[in-house]
Amino acid sequence: MGAKRFVPLSGALSVVLLFAAFAVAGSTPNGKASVAKVVSFYGRHETAQTVSGVLLSLGALAFLVFSATFAARLRSTPGGPGGVSELCLAGGVVLVIGLTVYAGISVAIADEVGHVDGSVLQGLNVLADDAVFVFLITVGTSAFLIGAAVAVLTGDFLPNWLGWLALVLAVIGAIPSHVIGGTLDHVGFVAFAGLGLWTLIVAVLLVARPVQAARAA
Repeated sequence: MGAKRFVPLSGALSVVLLFAAFAVAGSTPNGKASVAKVVSFYGRHETAQTVSGVLLSLGALAFLVFSATFAARLRSTPGGPGGVSELCLAGGVVLVIGLTVYAGISVAIADEVGHVDGSVLQGLNVLADDAVFVFLITVGTSAFLIGAAVAVLTGDFLPNWLGWLALVLAVIGAIPSHVIGGTLDHVGFVAFAGLGLWTLIVAVLLVARPVQAARAA
């Protein structure tokens, strides 16, 4: 197999890049923050937002490679459930679109801070916090995990507990934001973080036992 065997590690790379991106960005203002607070924050963290945007875009690219690789593995597994590979890939694409849009907004804010009216920055901040993340990213996360859960629970190429974990995270990710309120208002982030852990584990397993995975069932 050569180097091709290690392609699933793109999933691990994506997790490192994405969570580094969020760590660098820091605690950005929420959608209800005032214009003054938004302008002040981004004015002080201009470089960090640019770096975060770049890391987000690279992480999104790595996850797209992982999604395609995982979907291909599902299609090559004898007796695997039909259709779930397409759902995983579609969910991965939606998630990647959300991440790249989020990255673009981060870079745009960093580039324009100090050059446009503060209300423009506030609008971009609201878009990132209340639309892109809570819809594109969490919906993509949930769709990918639903497909993964069905694939794992109906196949033999990964441990069943990974399928149940994916299913629980998928349900959490499908809960609309701003419904529960309080600290759980953006509960979908739990699913996104959980997908990171799930991806790390699966990436390592797919590399460690490629023959068993390909000959399952």
